[in-house]
Amino acid sequence: MDSPRYDDAAGVDRGAATGEVSVHMTRVRAAVPITVLAVVAAGLTVGSPASAATSYDVPLKSWAYLDSQSPRAKFVDADVTPPVGTSRDAAGRTHTYRSYFTYDLSNLKGTVVHDSYLWTVEKTVTDCSAPATIEVWRTRPVTDSTTWLRPPAEVEKLLTTTRGSGASCPAYLGLDMVATLNAALSRRDKSITVEIRVAAAQEADVRTGRTFAKPVLSATANHPPTITGLQLKYPDRPCGTLAKPSPAARNTVFAATASDRDEGDYTTVLYAIWPVDHPDQRREFHDYYGTDLSQYADGTVLAWQARASDYDDEGPWSKTCYIVMDVTAPANPPQVSSRTYPEGDSPGGGTGIEGTFRFDGAGDRDVVSFAWRDSSGYSGQVPARRPGGTGILKYTPKLRFSTDLYVASVDAAGNRGPEKNYRFRVAETAPYAEVVVNGVGLPSTITFVASKPETTAFGYQLKDGAEVRLPAVDGKATGPITFTTTGQIEMAVRSYARNKLIGQETLNVWVTDAPGVESAEFNLETDQVAGKVGTFRFTPRNSDVVAYQYYLDDEWKTISAAEDDTAVLSWTATPGWHSMVVRSVKADGSTSMETQYQFFIIDARPTAYAHDLSSWPRRDGVGVPLSIEFGSRLPNLTGFVYRFDGGAEQTVSSEGNPYAYVNVTPQHSGDNTVVVQALLSDGTRSPATTYTFRIWSGPVVTQTPEGDAVVGRPLTFTFRPGLPDVVSYRYLLRGAEEQTIAAGPDGTATVTYTPGSWGYDDVRVTSVGADGTESELRIAAFSVRDNMVSVYSTYDWSRKGIGWTGYFYFHTQLFGEVTEYHYRVNDGPEQVLPASTEGTSTRVAVPFERNGTNTIHVRSRTTDGEFSPVTDFEFTVGNAPYVVSAQYPDGTWSGGAGVPGTFEFSGGTPGIVSFTWQIDDGPSTDVPADSQGKASITYTPTQNYQTYTLSVTGHKADGTDTDVTRYYIYVANGG
Repeated sequence: MDSPRYDDAAGVDRGAATGEVSVHMTRVRAAVPITVLAVVAAGLTVGSPASAATSYDVPLKSWAYLDSQSPRAKFVDADVTPPVGTSRDAAGRTHTYRSYFTYDLSNLKGTVVHDSYLWTVEKTVTDCSAPATIEVWRTRPVTDSTTWLRPPAEVEKLLTTTRGSGASCPAYLGLDMVATLNAALSRRDKSITVEIRVAAAQEADVRTGRTFAKPVLSATANHPPTITGLQLKYPDRPCGTLAKPSPAARNTVFAATASDRDEGDYTTVLYAIWPVDHPDQRREFHDYYGTDLSQYADGTVLAWQARASDYDDEGPWSKTCYIVMDVTAPANPPQVSSRTYPEGDSPGGGTGIEGTFRFDGAGDRDVVSFAWRDSSGYSGQVPARRPGGTGILKYTPKLRFSTDLYVASVDAAGNRGPEKNYRFRVAETAPYAEVVVNGVGLPSTITFVASKPETTAFGYQLKDGAEVRLPAVDGKATGPITFTTTGQIEMAVRSYARNKLIGQETLNVWVTDAPGVESAEFNLETDQVAGKVGTFRFTPRNSDVVAYQYYLDDEWKTISAAEDDTAVLSWTATPGWHSMVVRSVKADGSTSMETQYQFFIIDARPTAYAHDLSSWPRRDGVGVPLSIEFGSRLPNLTGFVYRFDGGAEQTVSSEGNPYAYVNVTPQHSGDNTVVVQALLSDGTRSPATTYTFRIWSGPVVTQTPEGDAVVGRPLTFTFRPGLPDVVSYRYLLRGAEEQTIAAGPDGTATVTYTPGSWGYDDVRVTSVGADGTESELRIAAFSVRDNMVSVYSTYDWSRKGIGWTGYFYFHTQLFGEVTEYHYRVNDGPEQVLPASTEGTSTRVAVPFERNGTNTIHVRSRTTDGEFSPVTDFEFTVGNAPYVVSAQYPDGTWSGGAGVPGTFEFSGGTPGIVSFTWQIDDGPSTDVPADSQGKASITYTPTQNYQTYTLSVTGHKADGTDTDVTRYYIYVANGG
């Protein structure tokens, strides 16, 4: 920001009447540091992204300065830079200045200011080495009588700061104005005047003279939302007065309209309620789906208010409204009657016929309206003509035959009384109607059949069209109907007895102009053989058809229409599934909707396919039998005749199926060929199909022994060549580098491998010929079973202590071979456990005899006497006491009410001197332990079919406690 230029002796003494100032100041470079201004600018835009508060500069209404050399004048909106402090003019006279700035607050009326800043910069400074105390004041307004001798009164000092004698000169000046503006708005001030001056003690010092840019007053302000339209909903009621409070039910919906002058702001409404005689019980709440007032007794008068809030501010509380609690619903259901649809099993009215239903409050003046619903889910409410009087519902039954109306009386508070179930029957009077659609613009046919013998005429009416009536003859009628558009068409169909409407309903008709397609030869009912010649006939479903476009055999073609708008297409069948698409073309070039026409053509040639060739890794190879599937849908199929790789002709029967399987054994890799023909019952053969397939050149790998390998047991792989003149093999096994082995005279080689871990694995082999030719890579997968025992437990025993028994499971992958397990617990003796013959896991019970970490050591033994490596399984034994009861076993339904049970406590950990026990959340009871650390109690349940939790904690002599044992008592029926 650049300052105006002043010459060193630029003082000019001008008359006060001109409104100009005489200034003589030293020219000073007035550039303000950009970083300071950047910080200020950032401060002006701070705010929540969701806020709708508005940021702008408050308009400077006018500014003025006072000059001690003109004590009876003021200078308003002069075209000079506002002066402050004392300076000399060219004649050597001293001038003391104060500047005043008045800002228009009209735009801030009714707002709350959240951010505000008043800022300016020094434009010139007489002496930057001299410190000057700058003051900013809020003052009374500048008036017509304002002069140096009668300056505006200083009301509130806003800032005191020192400028000059610093590194930055001229300097920046700024202060926060949030509190000042909000106070002015609360006083309803229309403007605010700010004075910038030098403090009185320094004001006469000629070194303090300076000028400032006109200060900018920025503000970010928000209009707090206001509340109008207070009322109660469902039913609608006014907000209520103290003299006439609105009735309110246990659940009442409060409503109010929030208005916010800031565009795009989001408002919420908060409500407050309290008993009028207990304002101290005021509570605040949001009403989203109704508010529960059940805590207030019938007849209680409550006051309530609402207040709206936006993202920034809370608006004022609304006026006070009043309600009186009415929690008593009408005692009796209303009386319901209808002449059109009488209650009971006698059919009334008719299908689609509106009925009049009369609801009667029977003089109960608490009843002001009636709520109704039907068995289809429709509902509504009708007012009573007077309290306790009647209400009328015009209602058309939605269901055929039987319908239920459920009607309840409603009081002014919205309380509903008991429902009256009014069940009635609807006479079946609507006609049965059927439409045969011939297209758009062409006559279609509608047929009616009467459901009532008194029917004399039928009517139909398209949407926005006139009704067409047809006379009934013997209860039937048929007539033409022309549709002008495609799509779902809704039409009303009606029955009349003379001119009286007796029944009606809505009929939905799908109208299409897609052409008709038919063929005697090619359809879904008949499968023709390729080469068959036949025809398709295209018929129009709109008028003025000149051609047809059809898509068949992967291309669109056009055929002209005959004079009757039809077309006949001749076609020679090609094999496979066909989905022909056909559309008609009008004279104006427009096309109709499309028809999809599907059919199947049998291929005269059979199919052949080897499914195993699609697997990966490839399993086929030289000398490996390969299954090939032959297929044909020719009628009278009996089998297939085939040659493999130029060999002898062979025959296979299809056994009444459209397929057959044969096995061939390829003798060389690369391309192999099967030529196959279908055999028919008349002795003829189909044309031949040649199926060429490629056999993998990778070596064929076999293993000994067959089946799954076992960790630690040697496994032998044999490599057989898939190419001639193989002299070596390169192979790769898990965990090893690629190796090479020479082939024997017959081209084979063997490799022995001992698996060290279990899982799925493979051997990867490539053969190498004498001329360096390499085969494709063979990946031969195999599975390795683990020879070690795995141990697991279904329970967490970390809290159970000595005396308890843990159950563990030994699992082997060598199921069927393993006959027994040899195990020991910690340093105990080895024990032998027979292996289960019913599953792969065997359970073993282990008594807990010491606290802390314990270890099971286990190995398996096979029928051949082979032992597996030892598995060490660690588990933790806690210190929770052991609890047992003969009468009430843990977690077992037993005993009964009044049947005492003895519960014995022991174990857990050595050194227990007492126990504390507790039933559920009842009192805790201590019981001493005997010399063996044992104790017992007797507990008698009081109720059958109840569960109780017995909690037991042990206490040691050193003051420490054990973990808690929770023992579950299930009380059965002791009788």
